[in-house]
Amino acid sequence: MEECIKQNVFIVELRHISGMLFDDDRNSIPFPGELEIIEEVVNEVKKACPFPFEFILVITGLKIVGVSHVNKMLDHIRQGKEKFPHLIAGFDLVNEEEFTEPISAFMPEILGAIEDKRAESKTEGMQCFFHAGETHNRNIFNLHDSVLLNTRRIGHGFQLALFPNLIEEVKKRDICVEVCPLSNMVLGYTLDLRTHPVRYLLNYGVQVSISPDDPTFFDYQGVTLDYVFATLAWELDIRDLKKMSLNGITYSSIAQEKRDMMKKDVFPKKWATFIDWLCAYKI
Repeated sequence: MEECIKQNVFIVELRHISGMLFDDDRNSIPFPGELEIIEEVVNEVKKACPFPFEFILVITGLKIVGVSHVNKMLDHIRQGKEKFPHLIAGFDLVNEEEFTEPISAFMPEILGAIEDKRAESKTEGMQCFFHAGETHNRNIFNLHDSVLLNTRRIGHGFQLALFPNLIEEVKKRDICVEVCPLSNMVLGYTLDLRTHPVRYLLNYGVQVSISPDDPTFFDYQGVTLDYVFATLAWELDIRDLKKMSLNGITYSSIAQEKRDMMKKDVFPKKWATFIDWLCAYKI
C-alpha cells in the first residue's frame, strides 16, 4: 500500500486468497480474525497518507485446487461480509487457463452464492471480477462465461480480440479490461508489447485500465512501470493516460460516493500537478 501511495495510486484492490495468513495449526483464528489484522494495517496506512486512500479485497479461488477450495473462499466471503462488508469487493478465480478447469466447472457454486437470498448468507448479488482471456487459444471460453456471470471487470482479457461479437457485448455491458502489460510480456503471452492485442481493443472502444499482476513476484512495485511500457509500446497520448487512469476509479468497487469524490477532488489536483511537472521537464 505504501509503495502504491508513493506512485499516487488512490485505490488498491488486492486479489487475496483468504485463510493464508496463518498456519494450519491456528484454525482457532477464523477468517474474520484475518480481516481484523488487514483493517488495522489499512487504517494505519490511511493515517499517514497525504490524500484519501481506499483499499478493498477481491477474494480469490484457485481453480487448480478444486471445488472444495472454491466453496471455502465463498464461505469466507460470507463470513467476512458479516463484520467487514467494506473490506470485500467480490470474487475471482485464477490459475493458468490452458491447464486448469474452466470457469464453467465452478458455475453452480458461483451462481449458488450470487443467488443465495438467505439473510444470513451475505452473498446475494455478489460481484465478480474474473481473471479470463489470458490465452491465445480460441477454444477456451472463460471470457464468455465471465460475461454470462456479469463480471464487473475482466483481468487480462487480451483473448477478447479473437471474438468480435463478444467485444460488442463487453462494450454494451460496460465491462472494463484490466490490462497487465509487464506480466503479459514476462510470462511470454506477448514477445513485443507493440503487437499486444489491447491496441486493437482500444481502437474498438473497449474500456481499459492498466494494472500490475504480481509485481513483487516480478521484482517491481506499484503500477508506474506498467504505465511506462504501455505508453511507449502503444503510443499512448496524454488523453489516453488520463482516460485509463480515470477508468481505474470509475470501474473500481468502492462505494459510488467515494468514487465521485476521487474523481471530483483528488484526481484533478494530482493530474494538474503531473501536467505541471511534465511541462517543466527538460530532456
